[in-house]
Order: sequence, then structure tokens, then C-alpha cells
Amino acid sequence: MIQSIVFLSSIVILVLLLGRLYHVLGTRIDQKRFPPPGKLIDLGTHRLHLVDSGQGSQTIVFEAGLMSTVLSWESIERELTKHFRVIRYDRAGLGWSDTGPQPRTADRIVDELRTLLERTGVPPPYLLVGHSFGGLTMPLFAARYPSLVAGIVLVDPVVAAEWNPPAEQDRKRIHIGSRVCRRAAVLSRYGVLRFVAFLLRLGAGQVGNRLVRLISRGATADSASTSSPWFWSLPLNERAMASIFWIQEKYCIAIASQLERLPESAASVSVLGSFSDKPVVVLSAANTPAQRRHEHIAIATRLPRGRHFTAEKSGHWIMLDQPELVLQAIREVADFAQRKNTVIGRNQSAVLTSGS
Repeated sequence: MIQSIVFLSSIVILVLLLGRLYHVLGTRIDQKRFPPPGKLIDLGTHRLHLVDSGQGSQTIVFEAGLMSTVLSWESIERELTKHFRVIRYDRAGLGWSDTGPQPRTADRIVDELRTLLERTGVPPPYLLVGHSFGGLTMPLFAARYPSLVAGIVLVDPVVAAEWNPPAEQDRKRIHIGSRVCRRAAVLSRYGVLRFVAFLLRLGAGQVGNRLVRLISRGATADSASTSSPWFWSLPLNERAMASIFWIQEKYCIAIASQLERLPESAASVSVLGSFSDKPVVVLSAANTPAQRRHEHIAIATRLPRGRHFTAEKSGHWIMLDQPELVLQAIREVADFAQRKNTVIGRNQSAVLTSGS
């Protein structure tokens, strides 16, 4: 009996060690195959990945969605670099950035972004552009550092009212999502996620998806699979790198913490009220839930220079579905920022199709 236990224990330890070696070697190979497109800036506690491109007297700073990276802005970045300096970065734990201090709250993220811009030598003022989760961080940045901000564009942003406090269903979503991510972090350490990604790339989708569903048990059926509509709505370059980024322990830990701290992050934003006296444009997707769109309109109404638009041909990723609308909003805010005496009318809300 004792010999059997020792034998089985030895097998388990050996499998874990081999899995760990498999993941470490695979990570090294990935790092050589996919080097960061930008540079890593040392903040003292960790390094953040930053892509600095273009030139111009005005600087645009992009913030990606909850699970996204610098890649989510590539489709419109090329157009903007002709006339603007463009800054994209990966939050701690995401993309090419290092793991950062915990917990991952909006307050910490904003402080790190400020330090990043300062250490990179990017001069203010900044035109802030935030997608989804950026609806929490960019208003907080603007309120905390008003003299550094020229204007803001929020692209189908998360709103503080959704999570402060969260409804019981949303609280459960946070709990399930963070639990799945914490579980994935442990499995990542021992090469399980890497092996699943390998199966999916190999074409063994049926086996791979069964393992994904097993790892994601507790999550809704339509999200615990690579055939999920949510997954296929991601930008092509983000999907292509999912098998590299999403299997990393740092990524799983960062997403788990961001989810767990959503109520705290939302509470920090909720108390801001009118967070900026600079030009602000809020863009809603056509399929944005009615309550969120109502909050989008309310945000723009509270701001002295706020405007709201609905992109009627777009889903959540407006910069993919109707990139010209995001570009238009950025250019308009940049133009208004240069004309300091211009006041944008209040209570303005409109529907945009393709350039109106």
C-alpha cells in the first residue's frame, strides 16, 4: 500500500515537473518568436510595454479593454500617426508587460500609466482614448491629473453605475470569472493551458474544446469555448495571439484581479461626478444594453463639454466595425482641444452611421 502511494506520488511529481519544464521552454520560444513591438519601461516594481509611434504636437494615449492589449488599436493607429504622436501600452500582466503589484484596481492602473508616461518622457497634454474597461481608468486619470489632459474619447465604455454596486447576477459573473482565471493560473504554471492551445492549433478542436470547458467549468456555455461569439468578435490580431498571451500565468492573475476589483474601481469613478472640463465624446455601440446607453448619455450630459453618439452599425468593437467614427471623434476632440474657448453644447446625443 505504502509502495503504491509512493509510486503514484512520484508519477504525479514527475508529471508536474515535466509540465513545468514544457511551459518554461515553450515560453522562451514564444518570446523569441514574438518579441514586443515596442519597448519595456521599468517602473521600479515591474516593466510595462509601450508602443510610441507617429509625430505631431498632440499626443493620443490609448487604453485597451479588460482582456486586451496594444493590438486592439492597430487598425486605427496607422491613420493617426500621420498627424499625432500615438501611445499604446499593455497594462501589467497583459500582452508583453510584466506582472504588476496586486490588486489590479483602476487607481493603481492610473498611477502606473502616469508613471509610465513620465518615465518615457511623453509631454502632456494627452488626448485619452479608452475602450470598454477604459471607461473606468480614463475618467479617473482625467480627474486626478486635469492639467495633463486635453480631451477624452470613450469607446463603448464600461460605466461605474454597472458595478457600484454590482447586481447579484453581475456579482456572480465576477466570482465565476475570477475563479476560472485563478484556476487557469495554476494550470498554466504546469503547462496545461499550453497543451490545450497546442491541441487547438493542431486541429484537435473537439478534444481541445472539451478541455477548455473543463477548465472553465462554472462559466456560461457560450463563453467556455473557442467557438464563442465573444471570442470571434475580437480583432484578428488579438485572436491570433490568444494562444500566446492567454496561456500565461501573469495574464490569468491580472484578469482575475481586475475582475475581483471591478466594484472597487467603479466606486472610485462613481464619486467623480463631472470628471473633466475638457472636450469629451462618448460612443455607444448599437447593441449596447439600454441601461448602459442611458448612462453614456448621462455622462456626456453632466460634462460641460460632453457629447454622446450611437454608432448604429457597430458592435462593442466600434474601432473595428466603424473605425471612421472613432477617428472622427478623436480628430474632433483634438480640434476642440486646440481651440480652448470653444464650448461644446450640452445634452447632445446623435446616431452615427458611417461618417455623419
